[in-house]
Amino acid sequence: MSNKYNLSGKLLVAAAVFSLTGCTRDIDTDVLATYPVLSDVFIDEFASDLQYQAWGKVTNFSVDTDTKYDGTSSMKIEVPNPGDPMGSWAGGTFYSTTGRNLSDYDALTFYAKSSIPTKVEVGLGNYDKVEYLVEVQDVKLNTNWNKIIIPIPNPAKLLSEKGLFYYSAGAVDGEGYTIWFDEVRFERLGTLAHAKIEDIEIPGFQGRLNVGTLTEIINLPNGVNQKMLVSPNYFTFESSDASVASIANNVITIQKKGEAVISLKEAEGEIRVNCFDLAPVPQRNASEVLSLFSDSYTNKITANWNPRWEYSTAEYTEINTGDNHIAQYSGLNFVGIVFNAVADCSSKNYLHLDVLCMDEINANSELKIEIHDRNGNNVVYLVRRDTHADFESKQWLSLDIPLNENGKQIAQIVLACSEDIPNILLDNIYFY
Repeated sequence: MSNKYNLSGKLLVAAAVFSLTGCTRDIDTDVLATYPVLSDVFIDEFASDLQYQAWGKVTNFSVDTDTKYDGTSSMKIEVPNPGDPMGSWAGGTFYSTTGRNLSDYDALTFYAKSSIPTKVEVGLGNYDKVEYLVEVQDVKLNTNWNKIIIPIPNPAKLLSEKGLFYYSAGAVDGEGYTIWFDEVRFERLGTLAHAKIEDIEIPGFQGRLNVGTLTEIINLPNGVNQKMLVSPNYFTFESSDASVASIANNVITIQKKGEAVISLKEAEGEIRVNCFDLAPVPQRNASEVLSLFSDSYTNKITANWNPRWEYSTAEYTEINTGDNHIAQYSGLNFVGIVFNAVADCSSKNYLHLDVLCMDEINANSELKIEIHDRNGNNVVYLVRRDTHADFESKQWLSLDIPLNENGKQIAQIVLACSEDIPNILLDNIYFY
């Protein structure tokens, strides 16, 4: 249980700095220019302060004077074959040695093409402290030159940015290929609009949550809604109820049970925080327990919490409040918790777990828990309103499931639920 909980797995906000057309945003652009105000990154050659740091295959980059969009040269990227001993992918970042004041610009733009149709990842801010990252995934390239626009969330923040442009690309169908970039520069387009983060609803417990990367959508001049991942450092947050959940320095501090909405000054959208009580603290003696997941005991069983079975739509993350850990499944239809080694439960009689359904529970809602013995002596346990009167939305339900007397060599636990309750929390999973 080591993963820290962020709003996401990659959760990010792609927000852009913009002169919003039809959508007004209050962004402070009255800044003091203490670093050079330079727009060019690569036109026909490196800008005066520009350096390159390779990732993956270090020889993947060169300057090409034969193929270019305009002028005399372009940047040429050779994406290697997967088996290349010098590196199996191509990537790199172009950075300023001094830092630049980019507050006058609302987008990074460039032209790109590829020798074959492919998708690449591009962005800015991926150097040094990585405080103001913007990442655009799955940018489609083909054999024609196309202009790519990467909006900047709140350019007023970029007073001394060093990370100007980065890219990452891998092989297609096991084969390498070539990419070209040209006319890489920062611009003020003035036509970016309707910045909105994807709404997020997350569980919270007394303690702290870090706001991680957010996903935002910006409307580009060509009408395309560009989805991006961006750092929360671009934004100013405020809470609808600070007595439930306050926010400062991208950290949500949860005070008590309830609901609070975290909004942004620079973009539409919200982070809705549902604040719950922690699961009941187990009272059983540790000598009686064989634990899989609990902060009250030493966890002696390890497992793969999402083996990605075919047709499973489950996503798993672990919430870390500092003192407590909670397992979270979202988009759950079914999932296996597959033990790394068979658990010998011959001296145990029950499986205990605490479960909380974040969605509304109705008469037809059902949660199924299967305990799988390696010899096929399994237990199927159903949780419904007609059998569990305390099966209520947003409330912890403590379950004690009898084991099969002939099936105590446990290999996995399988969870499944009806489509109306795909978001659940789990804690204190142990045999006793």
